[in-house]
Order: sequence, then C-alpha cells, then structure tokens
Amino acid sequence: MIIGNSSSDIIKQSILQVAGCEIQTSYDIELQNDPNSSVITTPPGELLCKAIFFLKWQPTNDEVTLRQSIIDLIWTVFQNAIPYNFTSIAFPTIGYENLACSIDIMIRTMVKEMKNQLIKTDLPLTVKFVAQPNQDGIYNEFCKQVLTTQEGNARIFLV
Repeated sequence: MIIGNSSSDIIKQSILQVAGCEIQTSYDIELQNDPNSSVITTPPGELLCKAIFFLKWQPTNDEVTLRQSIIDLIWTVFQNAIPYNFTSIAFPTIGYENLACSIDIMIRTMVKEMKNQLIKTDLPLTVKFVAQPNQDGIYNEFCKQVLTTQEGNARIFLV
C-alpha cells in the first residue's frame, strides 16, 4: 500500500499523476461520496501496489501536537493495513520540505512509531520511506533515524 497525505496538494497530486487519470477520477468520486472521510482509498492504477490510501493529516508547529498527530496517523495506517493483509507500506516523501512543521521531529516520530507498531502488531510488514533524488536533507534524516531503530527485527527501509 502507498500512503499519501490528502491534505498536501504536492503529495496528493504527485501520487495521482503517476497513478494515472483513472485514479484521479476514482479519488474525486470517493471524496465526493464522503468529503469528511479521514481515509480515501483508490486502486493502484499505474503504481506497483495493491492500493493507495490518502489520509488527512495536517502538520503543526506545536511539537506535542505534531508528535501525537503522527502517532495517530501511523496507527490509522496500521489499522487500514490489517484487513487487507498487505505485506508492505510505502511513504513517499514528496513535499516534506514544504510542510509547516519540524522535519526532524516529524521523521523521528514517524520512524519510532512505525517500529512501535511493527513490534506491537507483529505484522509481517515491510515499511519503506521513498525519498526523491533532490531530498538530501530529508534522506539523511531518515537514514539517521532508520539506523537508530534497526535493533531487533524492525523492517523499515529507506529507498
């Protein structure tokens, strides 16, 4: 499954563009059917996955609220992965540099909570954070955080 942030036009449009026109239509129909939904699910289109999940998530500069919102986001991802028996979760990092929040806190919390959920749920999931070639700072921060969480059997990778 690929996870996108429906609150970020950069992330949402990048995923929809690569997935293809029919997925944009599918997204629009789902949004029209339930505009208050916190999760919109679409088929994969041209992407190599089983489904695309767009979750509403709004960054904030308040560190406590930011951490809790990321913990809630990751919990929601896992709750949606369980019924589908997914084997991997991919988080594209497109647009992270434009978010209105502390990137290092965001990345640290994401990686830490991913590890916590993998341990807690004991699901055979592989988590991938997909960085773009021009995202050196984000890539380096993910590398640092992923390496610090690799004790045990955490299946978290940066690609």
